[in-house]
Amino acid sequence: MQDTAYSMAALGVAATFVLVSFSILSTRNARFRGLPIGLAVALGAPVVGVLATFVVSLAAQVPSETRARGGGFFRRGADGVLHLGAVALGVVVVGGLAAALAFVSRNVLGVTGEPLQTPIVRALIVGGFISGVVMALWIRRIAFLESLFVTSVLAVVVALPWVPARDFFTYGTAPAYFAVILLAGGGILLLSLVLGGSLGYLLTGDGEVSGGFGYESWIGRRFLMGKRGDSVVGTITVISVLAVAVGTCAMVVVMSVMNGFSTDLRQKIFGANAHLIVLKYGADFAEYGEVANKTKGVAGVVGASPFILNEVMVSSDTNLTGALLKGIETATVDGVTELRANITKGDLTWVDTPEKIPAPQKVPEPGADGAPSDAPAAVPTPGAGAPAPAPGAPAGAFRSEADQLDDALAAATKGVLPDPATAVLPGVVIGAEMSKNLRAFLGDTINIVSPVGELGPSGPIPKARAFRVAAIFYSGMYEYDSKFIYVSLAQAQDFFGLKGAVTGVEYKVQDIEATQGIATEMLKILGGYPYRTKDWMEMNRNLFSALKLEKIAMFVILNVITIVASFLIAATLIVFVIEKSKEIAILKTLGATDTSIMKTFVTYGLVVGAVGTVVGITCGLIVCGLIKTFGIGLDPDVYYITHLPVHVDGVEVVLVGIAAVLLSYLATIYPALLAARLKPVDGLRYE
Repeated sequence: MQDTAYSMAALGVAATFVLVSFSILSTRNARFRGLPIGLAVALGAPVVGVLATFVVSLAAQVPSETRARGGGFFRRGADGVLHLGAVALGVVVVGGLAAALAFVSRNVLGVTGEPLQTPIVRALIVGGFISGVVMALWIRRIAFLESLFVTSVLAVVVALPWVPARDFFTYGTAPAYFAVILLAGGGILLLSLVLGGSLGYLLTGDGEVSGGFGYESWIGRRFLMGKRGDSVVGTITVISVLAVAVGTCAMVVVMSVMNGFSTDLRQKIFGANAHLIVLKYGADFAEYGEVANKTKGVAGVVGASPFILNEVMVSSDTNLTGALLKGIETATVDGVTELRANITKGDLTWVDTPEKIPAPQKVPEPGADGAPSDAPAAVPTPGAGAPAPAPGAPAGAFRSEADQLDDALAAATKGVLPDPATAVLPGVVIGAEMSKNLRAFLGDTINIVSPVGELGPSGPIPKARAFRVAAIFYSGMYEYDSKFIYVSLAQAQDFFGLKGAVTGVEYKVQDIEATQGIATEMLKILGGYPYRTKDWMEMNRNLFSALKLEKIAMFVILNVITIVASFLIAATLIVFVIEKSKEIAILKTLGATDTSIMKTFVTYGLVVGAVGTVVGITCGLIVCGLIKTFGIGLDPDVYYITHLPVHVDGVEVVLVGIAAVLLSYLATIYPALLAARLKPVDGLRYE
């Protein structure tokens, strides 16, 4: 991708955070100056938010009671709007910590690419939490608006051209994925800042540290149960718990199913391919044995095997198809792939001992007398359906493209292929799908043609050779089973005229997440150029990037359910604040502080969130267990798997639970603030 695309994605994310920040600033400013809440929300619309902030600041007057308390736009305390010093503090702390961890990871620990994202996320979480606590202590409020502006400023910084944010992706990625990662990082930072700010204000809002939830939690639980004979409160509470439970359960089930698909796909890819390969610039990689001996001793390497890979065309008596021919060393291939374990018919050793390949069994034609009902049918290739002209047809009769290609192959191989009845042909391993397409089974003869041949009097002459099917494998991946064929390394070297050279050496490593570091160590041992490495992520970059993007997007989308449940909790608490205004006034008259009142109502959200999360995770795990036990059938011709895969990741389940509880907790902050700021005289006025 071009840098311009990355810059535009980063600028789009930064613009989103900036617009949201100014919209909320405009709403807060309008409410601070006494405007009705409806007008304040209208002025906070993203389109007019930036301009409305300054217009309202100039036109509307600050209420006299607010001025009497010392409130102001840039002041501290509950009557302030935005404190620029707190914003600067948050930017310096979070940005400095992230830059320091990235510098140490890259220049001291040697971490590059995707692994650099981990220390950055840790810096956002730790730095955001610390900054939130410090900002709350300094300006004596939760500092939500300041947290938004800290996130916006850092998002703008990341979008600057000289900030190496793109270096966190070793192989590059799509701008959409880059934007999603930046949005996720901004969301993590914002949550950390608000969490730190709210906890800092709750514990120190009265001017002294008060970490207890003693009588406050007891009163909050009493509020939760409602008055005797009043079923409305209990009903709303149950609905809130169910809303959180449904969202949590959905996230656990969907994430586990996606993990199942991803795990199944990775197992199939790693079973058919190595984790790491070493290549050489040029076509003279004849010292592969020495290279393998040098690199097999690298820590984390499990096995090594040389290979040859080239494109060919394969034909049988009934069909033809393109393929990737791979020459393998049968003595070492088991250390890097699971080819031998994937073989369903035949034996891999017959590739080296073709005289042991059994004679083919004649398969009756479909529809013929005595033909078995399960006899495989030939699958014609696209464009091969046109009938050949009858014998003796004029030369100008129509010939399909496939028939013309057959004629060209026949002319190219005329007099070259040995007679299978009098010669022992070398063995080849083909996939189950290719076997169906070619109607070639164990012991049958197929022709392999390489387009790269020697020059003849009339131009390039393709190389062609007959092979006998020694084994048929099934990897579970349609692309592999329909395109890959395997021969012995010596046969591939002779067929392609490599004179003892190979394409490269492939390796299997113990920890696939450490493949990049192992590749770097190998290049150091080999001295760099003319050698180069490719790991599993680079070879399957588009596929795994798409899976990761889909997983992140699904997590964000499913969190919307929990966010909706959080709004329900917030709405319920606002109703509670109005209903319990008398109790709040009495508590304040008895000496309860603002933070004590906040803790009372925060208890409600924590209890609802915790109970809903436990119920949701339990139900999600039960559903996953039922799916895994009884299974949900899938069409193997479409999905290439027979049942819906499920893989429960304990870490992700914990993260889902934490996210649900945090969202429930954050939903209680605004109603709790309303309760804390309620004056005793207002609560007792109509009593």
